[in-house]
Amino acid sequence: MTTIESTAIKPDRTALPVSAAASPTMAALRQFARSPAGVVGAVVLLFLMLATLFGPSIYGVDPLDIAGAPFTPPDAVTWLGTDYLGRDILAGLLQGGRATLTVGGVAAIITIVIGVTIGSLAGFFGGPIDTALTKITEFFQILPPLLFAMVLVTLFGQTLTTVTIAIGVVSWPSAARLTRAEFLRLRNLDFVKASRAAGAGNGHLILRVVLPNALPPIIVSATLAIGVAILFEGGLSFLGLGDPNTMSWGLMLGQNRNYVLNAWWTVAFPGAAIFIAVLAISLIGDGVNDAINPRLRKRG
Repeated sequence: MTTIESTAIKPDRTALPVSAAASPTMAALRQFARSPAGVVGAVVLLFLMLATLFGPSIYGVDPLDIAGAPFTPPDAVTWLGTDYLGRDILAGLLQGGRATLTVGGVAAIITIVIGVTIGSLAGFFGGPIDTALTKITEFFQILPPLLFAMVLVTLFGQTLTTVTIAIGVVSWPSAARLTRAEFLRLRNLDFVKASRAAGAGNGHLILRVVLPNALPPIIVSATLAIGVAILFEGGLSFLGLGDPNTMSWGLMLGQNRNYVLNAWWTVAFPGAAIFIAVLAISLIGDGVNDAINPRLRKRG
């Protein structure tokens, strides 16, 4: 009697290629790392942040103390010279960078929160809501931002908090218009209609469906808003509307602006710090755009 044995055919797993799909975050990071401008900007900004965080304790000089005679040029004792009161310029840069970078980051957050909220509501709902919010955006957009910020700081006091809020309040219209345009483009696409047909409410559609797909240009805008806020703080302080009790790069510019012809270092070094910080943030914005732009990612 013949016994027929059946053997199960096992799939050859070794013959199948194993490809692990990279997460969007890792893909974006790799694309960012391939952007020379973005990498340089990130390194420079990281250096500035570390210098402002640990520099004051390492250097050990109080930026408000008299370190030498007024208008002492850079030498072996005061590396970057002294200002009109005899305060150490390098100590002021190290300590003032904390306030300047903090103002830039917090003001950018305020700008994006207000702009994204108004722009998303206008673009998603359309109709009368869109018309009303667009008119409000246009009203704020035609106001001179620096003049409007000056009025707010004058009315509510020259504190760092007031300056930060004022910068955020006057800078949101561009973020709102960008967000509105993205929501108008996305709200009628098939994946949004499918989510609506599945019973998703307006809040879910805005926050979980449309907004994540509108984030790439908003993230780039948020990055650049930090640099704009730093310039705003420098402009307000240059005009004498900064917080006189908190050292910042803009305050150093404003207090020494009348002595630029006699003591160039009192203005040149704070101005260079602002320029380098804004340039680094701008380069990071270019790198972020390269990393999250689908067309550039496919091309790379």
